[in-house]
Amino acid sequence: MTHRLLMLMTTFVLFSLFVFVLMRLAPGDPASMMLLDIGAVPEQSLVANLQEQWGLDQSFIQQYMAWVVQIFQGELGNSFMSGEPVLNEIMDRLDPTIRLIAGSFLLTMLISIPAGIWLGLNSGSMPDRVVYSVTILGLSIPLYWLAILLMYAFGVIWPILPVVGSSSIEHYVLPITAISLVQSVYSIRMVRSYTVQYSKFFYIEAARARGLRASIFYPAYLFRAMFIPILTLITTSLPSFFGAAIMTETIFSFPGFSKYMLEAIYRRDFPVIQGSALLVAAFIFVFHFMADILYFVADPRVHLDKQRWEL
Repeated sequence: MTHRLLMLMTTFVLFSLFVFVLMRLAPGDPASMMLLDIGAVPEQSLVANLQEQWGLDQSFIQQYMAWVVQIFQGELGNSFMSGEPVLNEIMDRLDPTIRLIAGSFLLTMLISIPAGIWLGLNSGSMPDRVVYSVTILGLSIPLYWLAILLMYAFGVIWPILPVVGSSSIEHYVLPITAISLVQSVYSIRMVRSYTVQYSKFFYIEAARARGLRASIFYPAYLFRAMFIPILTLITTSLPSFFGAAIMTETIFSFPGFSKYMLEAIYRRDFPVIQGSALLVAAFIFVFHFMADILYFVADPRVHLDKQRWEL
């Protein structure tokens, strides 16, 4: 466990360095873009003054070390555009995005896991063939196209749901539906494949041949054997929900964290981009670390592999 924590910290440091370098290599000067955004002429003196104010005139090492010091102080710097602390701005916009991602994530899992298991247990049946064909079609549907269709259907043809904003529960229905439909297609196929694959293992067939009741056989044998691959599917699919949230918030004019980060990328607001990327990475790293702990709990062989690997 200590070794995994060390690897997690090392990965986090390397990721922060990668994001910092990537921002400095990106085309476009934040000072010039800010002056153009407010309608001012980006004269050299004004640009130099802003760069000095933001510390962009310092060397790369000095800028990175100053940012690291801010992180250890519990800060992420101030936004170039607004001058406000990045952490405060992120916290103000994080709540709608968490609701959007959590709602779509839970709905996707509630749909895909039972549906995938049922299809796998009834492999080759007519419903399995129909749903499997639909999932093939669903894999080719882009999220933005599906979101626009939902907006047109339930916001224009049948105006029963709002399509812009996030002030009520109704505003979350279409964005969550769009993300969940796109993500469920892949998850259903994967869970179905796991069910078909694990049902053919010799110890699963031996348990079935013993005539165990379904209430004992499925939870204690088949579902327990599938726990780790399904857990892996859940943890690895989480980053895709962040990407889907960025696109969905843009289409639905959703004033959340993802839209805020995307606007910062357009404006080259380095502190906002760096802080947002670091926050997302920290959440994903912690989520994966918790998944590793669940691996240890679910399968004792993981403990043995871990001990042999560390020795």
